[in-house]
Amino acid sequence: MPPLQLTGSQYDRFSKALRAAFPTLASLTAMVRFKLDRNLAEISLGQSLNEVVFQLIQAGEAEGWTAELLAGAREANPGNPQLQAFAQETGLSAATPALERIISQHAPMFDPVQFRTRLGEIEGQVCRVEVELDAGTIFGTGFLVGPGAVITNYHVLEAVIEGQVPPSDVVCRFDYKRMANEIVNPGTTFELSASDWLIDASPLSMADRIQDGSALPAPDELDYAIVRLDGTPGNDPVGAKAAPNSPPRGWISVSEKPFAFPAQAPLMVLQHPDAAPLKLALEMNGIIGLNANHTRVRYTVNTEGGSSGSPCFSTDFQLVAVHHAGDPNFAAGHKPTYNQGIPFAAIVELLETRGKRSVLGGA
Repeated sequence: MPPLQLTGSQYDRFSKALRAAFPTLASLTAMVRFKLDRNLAEISLGQSLNEVVFQLIQAGEAEGWTAELLAGAREANPGNPQLQAFAQETGLSAATPALERIISQHAPMFDPVQFRTRLGEIEGQVCRVEVELDAGTIFGTGFLVGPGAVITNYHVLEAVIEGQVPPSDVVCRFDYKRMANEIVNPGTTFELSASDWLIDASPLSMADRIQDGSALPAPDELDYAIVRLDGTPGNDPVGAKAAPNSPPRGWISVSEKPFAFPAQAPLMVLQHPDAAPLKLALEMNGIIGLNANHTRVRYTVNTEGGSSGSPCFSTDFQLVAVHHAGDPNFAAGHKPTYNQGIPFAAIVELLETRGKRSVLGGA
């Protein structure tokens, strides 16, 4: 423990605090013996308590154990307010940062108001994607990246993109969530635009099906589809009965600064797992890391079927990835070890290569 470097006024306050906490030579002698393993008689031959305390602090400063003296005094008399105040002043109170430690550099402390506010905004920008097939409905998750543009996974809309299902059989359902009264809001639905509905797409990679992760997806195999809706929900207020002058729903903006994906950093996924009402999954040590060409990122955040296409966020709500798949090893008894997303920086880079960067925020 580093020694305290006391100013003259601090020396005086420390002396007064020790005398208040140990008002007799006997009590001070006992504290020094039991907490510091020192003999007070060998430190001071003073006749008064004031003189002994002064010489005790003086010896502590000279020999470098003033911090141990304060810590020992607080242990012996933890309820003394003057000792507590002096410990806080000098940064040696358990209530002050000096004895606290940041255990993980990536584990944040949330401002609850800001967190709730930002999460509330983003909730309205995420939708459940529904694709009607003869055999049933395919569910995924998507989110607005512009007033009328939604991004989800290619594989969620694969049957539509390849012409097996008409675009009219796709619905994006916003605000599908469970309310505080446990009632599920059925949400607000938007269909795809009747024409030019597909803005851009990049297919899934066969490399994602290789269990050992040895193969790398190509830079244009990013498993995304950006589609144009019949309407601009991002410009509209949330809800069919919104009050006049209600703010618009908005869309998720894209940071110009790529995210580094530090190992064991937190990650959040806002999703419709198993087609359920909107849920947030948060893992404080969630990120495993990027693959070699930065086209995939692995993490331990929980997802389920229906989560494909969900936005992945850092704890400051920076959009960092689009969730798309889980551990491909489905062998009996195998415990899944990761989920996987597409770093959004890779999507932005491909859109720039194709001259379509402007669809983010503008479509």
